[in-house]
Amino acid sequence: MRRWARVESRAGRLVRAAWLLAPLALITLPTRWLASAPSMCLVRRVTGRPCPGCGMTRALSRLAHGDLRGAWRANRRVVIVAPLLLGVWARALAAMLAR
Repeated sequence: MRRWARVESRAGRLVRAAWLLAPLALITLPTRWLASAPSMCLVRRVTGRPCPGCGMTRALSRLAHGDLRGAWRANRRVVIVAPLLLGVWARALAAMLAR
């Protein structure tokens, strides 16, 4: 039984570390690299039309790099999604640190 507790605690630490470092991925990845990459959107690949979330990764990356106009051009919904994501991340971070 103790062995499984150690495995769970290691997995929990890995999840917490990944959650803490996830926003750094947006900062460290170059926006040009994301812009030149093919679309990962399954809806767009199947239908040929963009979904409401198309461009959100590029928009969040541009926002993380301080390019507000570029973020707006990539996906206008970034003004709603970014504060919500930041709030969810901060709340989860506070809960993790409170343990």
